Amino acid sequence: MEKIGKIKRKILNLLEKEDRVREEGLRSLREITRETANIIRDIHKGDLEKSKIRIGEVVKKLNLIKKKLKKYPEIYYQGFLHQAEKEVIEAKATLNIIEKKEIPEIGNFDPISYLHGLCESLGEIRRYILDRMRENKFDGLEEYLKIMDEIYFFLLNFQYPDAITRTLRKQIDYARNIVEKTRGEITSAYLLRKKET
Repeated sequence: MEKIGKIKRKILNLLEKEDRVREEGLRSLREITRETANIIRDIHKGDLEKSKIRIGEVVKKLNLIKKKLKKYPEIYYQGFLHQAEKEVIEAKATLNIIEKKEIPEIGNFDPISYLHGLCESLGEIRRYILDRMRENKFDGLEEYLKIMDEIYFFLLNFQYPDAITRTLRKQIDYARNIVEKTRGEITSAYLLRKKET
């Protein structure tokens, strides 16, 4: 009986520790998700320098959490890390495309989260384009549309089963829709301007 008691205590200690790590990880990843939503809002407000600093801080936080969770594969691969990471990539990609007109490097990001984040950044680039059109700023819109096209065609290379890519195919369909709608709106706006001149 003493042996069973020792085994029980050992397993309970392991599970208690893992449960604490999981709760801490979830809390930290929720904070990162909220922070990236605020960063994207600031990017659309035009606070690019401030957003760049904050993205750097969020990436550092994410890397620390990933390092801590890596010891616990049951937690690491549950899905909530992927959710937070793709949000960070979405913010980073949005800023890079708006500021430098290029997509960010993959760096230490999980490849599948990277693809999902890139995919979701297309919605933010579309929003940026529509905001500029409303402000009657048409310079450079074709360049942004070209980047959207490049991202979409890049994503087409990764049409593997959903079990591997975490339902990326559905995201790629969403990306195509976003790009085509944006192309149609830019084209209509250019034709209208041409008619007016």
